[in-house]
Amino acid sequence: VADAETRAAPLSGSLPPALATAVHRQFLLEAATLCLRRLGEAFTTGHDDAVDAGVRDLMRDGASQAVAATSATEALGDLSLDLLDRLVDPRI
Repeated sequence: VADAETRAAPLSGSLPPALATAVHRQFLLEAATLCLRRLGEAFTTGHDDAVDAGVRDLMRDGASQAVAATSATEALGDLSLDLLDRLVDPRI
């Protein structure tokens, strides 16, 4: 994430501050969504290999929470895209 932010900094430097902030926020939301999806996949895959029922239940719970967090982050991403659209074109 830090590497991508560093490489994107010169590009966003030419944008108005509000737009640069919105682009940065969108980048963070996209990265968070991807991470949460991968986390959910790891919990889902891992519960089959669990050593006992208690661990398996915890892994299932982790997978369920990761799915919920992903959905919430995707909703924030949609809202952020709407904000970005309005900053780019106020007529929207």
